[in-house]
Amino acid sequence: MKLGADGIYVELAGEAYELRPSLRASMRLVRRHGLSGLLAAVQGFNLTVITDMLREAAIKPSRLLAEIAAIGLGSVRNRLTGPLAAFVLAIAGIDPDDAKPPEATTGKPADPEPVFAQLFGIATGWLGWTPEEAWNATPAEIIAARAGRTDLITDVLKAVFGTTDEKTSATTYTADQLAKIEEQGRDPAFDRSGLHGLKNKGRAA
Repeated sequence: MKLGADGIYVELAGEAYELRPSLRASMRLVRRHGLSGLLAAVQGFNLTVITDMLREAAIKPSRLLAEIAAIGLGSVRNRLTGPLAAFVLAIAGIDPDDAKPPEATTGKPADPEPVFAQLFGIATGWLGWTPEEAWNATPAEIIAARAGRTDLITDVLKAVFGTTDEKTSATTYTADQLAKIEEQGRDPAFDRSGLHGLKNKGRAA
């Protein structure tokens, strides 16, 4: 699911409820039912699995049962099948609006549970989020946050050490240069102005 994509909503008793594919909901549902099981449950409108999906999205299953009693199973099924299918696709990381055809794959389908576990590790380790923040975020949010932090670190390294080409050209020192560095106690090739500029940019942001 793309970052900033429109939310997925179901309507029950005249109210809209969001089906948010948080990391916690995704992990639990995949662990209990598997992706194929979730898709099959939506297609067959398996009330046991569907109520579990609603529960993980913080929607009381009793609202679904009350809606069925009020307007009938067929009407509720027609209304909810689309959003529920979109919810499962979001858990799988599939964007139904993406015009790009999927790449051909061979062998067994990938198990998303290890991917979710890795994302949790990235959020709580690399990004420094609390476990609760990690569980409540969507996989797309964690991936985008990690990319942003990686870009920031890359900018810092470039400001301090220069680009790859600059670094390569500055790695060879003559004996006179080394003696001068030792005498002055600093390397004149070190880009301090770039580092200070990046720090000031960070403070301004």
